[in-house]
Amino acid sequence: MTIRRYFSYTAGIIFLAGLGLALASEYHPLHLIFGISLVFTNLVLLLLTRVYGTGLGLCAATLVYAMSIFVWGNPLFQGVLWLEIVFLCLSWHWGKRFRTTIGADFIFWVAVGIPIFFLLYYLSYRAISMEMWLMAAVYISNGLFNVLLSDAIWEYLPSKYFHIHKAAREQPVYLNKLLYHIIFLAIALPFVFYLLINSRNTYDSVRYNSLQVALHASNSISNELDRWSRDEIRRLEHPGRNQLVELQKIVDFFAANRSYHIVMLDSRGGQIVADSEYDFDQQSIRKLLPLLDKSTIQGDFYLHIPEKRLRLLPNQEWQEASYIYGTTLKQAPLILYVMVPLQPYQEQVYGQYLTQFIYLLLLMIVAAIASRWITRRLVRGLSELADVTTGLPGKVYHLHSLEWPESRIYEIRSLTVNFKQMTNKLLSMFQESLRNNQLLQEQTFQLQQSEKKLQNLAYYDGLTGLPNRLHFTEYIGSLGVHYGPDHSFAVMFADLNRFKQVNDTLGHETGDILLQKVASRFSLLVNDQLRVFRLSGDEFVFVFHYNDTASVQQAAQAICDALNEPIMINDVVLYVSVSIGISIYPYDGDNLDLIMRNADIAMYVAKEQGDSIYHFYDRIIENQRSENMKLENSLRSALLTGQFSLNYQPKVDAQTGLISGAEALIRWLHPDYGFVPPDKFIPLAETSGIIMEIDEWVVTEACRQNKAWQEQGLPRFPIAVNLSARHFYQGNLIGMISRVLKKTRLDPRDLILEITEGSLIKSAEYVIKVMTDLRSMGITISLDDFGTGYSSLSQLQRLPIHEMKLDRSFIQGLAHDPKKSAIVRAVIELGHHMELDIVAEGIESEEELHYLRSLKCDQFQGYLFSRPLPEKEFTRFVRRWDGSKLNH
Repeated sequence: MTIRRYFSYTAGIIFLAGLGLALASEYHPLHLIFGISLVFTNLVLLLLTRVYGTGLGLCAATLVYAMSIFVWGNPLFQGVLWLEIVFLCLSWHWGKRFRTTIGADFIFWVAVGIPIFFLLYYLSYRAISMEMWLMAAVYISNGLFNVLLSDAIWEYLPSKYFHIHKAAREQPVYLNKLLYHIIFLAIALPFVFYLLINSRNTYDSVRYNSLQVALHASNSISNELDRWSRDEIRRLEHPGRNQLVELQKIVDFFAANRSYHIVMLDSRGGQIVADSEYDFDQQSIRKLLPLLDKSTIQGDFYLHIPEKRLRLLPNQEWQEASYIYGTTLKQAPLILYVMVPLQPYQEQVYGQYLTQFIYLLLLMIVAAIASRWITRRLVRGLSELADVTTGLPGKVYHLHSLEWPESRIYEIRSLTVNFKQMTNKLLSMFQESLRNNQLLQEQTFQLQQSEKKLQNLAYYDGLTGLPNRLHFTEYIGSLGVHYGPDHSFAVMFADLNRFKQVNDTLGHETGDILLQKVASRFSLLVNDQLRVFRLSGDEFVFVFHYNDTASVQQAAQAICDALNEPIMINDVVLYVSVSIGISIYPYDGDNLDLIMRNADIAMYVAKEQGDSIYHFYDRIIENQRSENMKLENSLRSALLTGQFSLNYQPKVDAQTGLISGAEALIRWLHPDYGFVPPDKFIPLAETSGIIMEIDEWVVTEACRQNKAWQEQGLPRFPIAVNLSARHFYQGNLIGMISRVLKKTRLDPRDLILEITEGSLIKSAEYVIKVMTDLRSMGITISLDDFGTGYSSLSQLQRLPIHEMKLDRSFIQGLAHDPKKSAIVRAVIELGHHMELDIVAEGIESEEELHYLRSLKCDQFQGYLFSRPLPEKEFTRFVRRWDGSKLNH
């Protein structure tokens, strides 16, 4: 009596659990796209019907679909799924008329389900579309999948847990039916997972595209409002008719010929200011707000679906669905909503899904035919093979003769061959295992002997004997255990200076000996407070447990002093120095990677300051290096995106007072850092090598602009361009200049190339040859910043130059500094004797101008006449210049 009661309680609990699962599946279907879902409610209901009989199964189905339609507001078409349950229950009673459950379900959808669906669809839309065929394919596939999966679960459901209504099944599972289920599920299950993943990706793609469209519209309107004056923006707090008209024009302009709707509200969100479709009233504003059903996706971007109402088909509410993006404009007290409807995306998505479901149905039909043929071919051979291999180890051990089956199926034939080979090798494998066991024992003993050696190799450097990187890492990790988490210590990153030169000149063997001797000296410094490790190459790291900052300095100085004495290697005396970067834990970082990075940064700063120098980490230096790195990385994109521009500073002829030329000066307006001075980014461009491309752009732009001025009727004068010294060592300067002149059609006489004395340092002969070739082309060569570099009169007389430019450092305070005036006078007289024009740059006062005129300087340039100007301002300056200022 107790056992029966237990079974009745179990049956009731399982039935209620199944009913709850069916309700949950109906309430939360697996959404695919735009209201089309996969519902597995009938899967659970078919299992309940199998276990508890037709009566309870139909009652459960009726309850579930009544709740779905009349309580949760699901479409009336859900009632067709209830008819599917009823039809399948009747097919089980009729039995012999339907050979399989899945066949009965297919007949139901063809004869009953799809006709009803077509009727409801036509009543809803009065049209036949791709959406209809897709939904039909989804319902057929979903129904067949539910029936197939329920049959498979029922077939292999453990019978011992269900002792009610003929649930206990004693019949075995046959291989042909197992293969039938495997083939079908192997096609259907991956397809379901693929649909779910593809649906998510499709939703993400549609959502992303909609968000980009909305953001583009919002940004465009925001940019348009940027053009408004402050007074116009201020009047938007209480907009008048003119402001409303302007806002409506903006909304109409950006919504014209586009598939989205724009609405603009006042700052309180209660008054419509502009509407691109003129169909919103004050009561419709609530449509713009996110619903309470978690429709918000990201910030102010959410999905809007119309409120549920009685409908025939599940996708009707999605016909008017749209993504809505709302934002408060920064420029004006307005709220902007952009609504992107989903309907334009539906046809494309539905076409893709329809193709996939058609392929699924075709695959399932082909699989049904293939499964029967495969099972017939497999079962016979496998049965014979199973008889032969039963008790195979005993048969082999007693040397029984075996008759192996033959089959044309490759897998069965391979299994037969494998079993044959296995029987022949069983004995040899047994003997081999004995020998292997003995060998393993010997190897285990050897491994135990070498374990200590491996331990030593793992934690100590093989060359110097110092603890290695792994030892250092574990040592740092153990400090918190030994000293506590608040313990402070210094990490000193030490790097040998010019160690690469030792390897390159004396060989790597000498370099290794040098590292050993340096390590031995460092080892003498080790004590309870100071530990040393070798990381790699010539890099060492010290960990110092300090008492105060002064002791850290003393320890760093002791490391530098350890290499004061020269090192003798093979009768060669080597003087070695070290640069040390210091970072303090936890002040300069709370983890090993950060501490090591900061110590490395400080070490490079120490290298820049000289030999035997130690330097503490400083965040200001890191920020400066980081900024320089960002600027260096931005140079190429600045050149490609047009961030560079040219300003032009005029040169004035001392005799006529007219414009005698202009100097092109590059300017960089960085989108993040603003104006970047040339003296800051030019050295970075020199280091990275992009200066070559920048110079070519400057020459091209300057030549193009000069040619444009000539065509505009401006007085003809040459344009001066500064060139990097690197051009004279690359071998392509002549070709670049020729290419630019040909492209811009500028006369070579209208181009001046300014070079500095630094260009002559590496190879004066080669540079002079290049300058001679340029001069033969008709190009003017100017020696810039004369007197500030490596000035040499012997070099000057050899240079094929036309003019010299006096640096501004000689011009400032010229009239009151006897030494400067003597130098300038001598340079001007020297230049005139060499038939060179002298250009004075940096003139800022009338006094300097008069003095230079008295020295008979040929051309003037400076802020006294004009600062460097953009192209349009320079054009106006030239047109207005009449030389009166100079004559005055």
